Amino acid sequence: MILNSIMIVTLQVKMDFNMLSKILRIIVFSSLFFLQSTNAQTAELDSMEYLVGEIGLAELQQQPYRQWFDKHYSAHTVNLDILKEIRPLLAEVSITVFMGTWCHDSQREVPALLKILDALSFDATRLDIIALSFNKDTPTRIEQDFDIRRTPTIVFSRHEKEIGRFVEHPQKTLDEDILAILKDDNYRHSYADQ
Repeated sequence: MILNSIMIVTLQVKMDFNMLSKILRIIVFSSLFFLQSTNAQTAELDSMEYLVGEIGLAELQQQPYRQWFDKHYSAHTVNLDILKEIRPLLAEVSITVFMGTWCHDSQREVPALLKILDALSFDATRLDIIALSFNKDTPTRIEQDFDIRRTPTIVFSRHEKEIGRFVEHPQKTLDEDILAILKDDNYRHSYADQ
């Protein structure tokens, strides 16, 4: 009788263990499936949240970028006196903009720059806009040729030789900083000594 009771208890424990094991497998499998689907959605959202590579004005004027682009483009007041000084200095100058559509400094300064360039009727064929990932890189690695560390970085070149760069935020105003760069007025961006 005792042996019979032990066998019944053993069978009951074995059945409980098997049931518990099945339940645990279902929970683990469901959790893994859920985590996998969550990761896939996150990666897809991340890739849609910001632009990477060479872009144009058209991309910045699409949602979700248009909201901050229009706001900062409209908010910038162009200094017409400074533009008169800038205009003749832009001859043969090309501009390469490195920005992050995820970066608040880029969201503020790039629309302002484009408003200045629009007011100057700057030749768009001499303007390149490169959107960087969160890691400040692109698939073509063009940023490595320019030693980009912060966004935005706006590189001014004449005859393919860099004459100066604006980095992250202005020393005075964007208009005045551009003038100082183009005049070769010993302009030093915020991180020049680092």
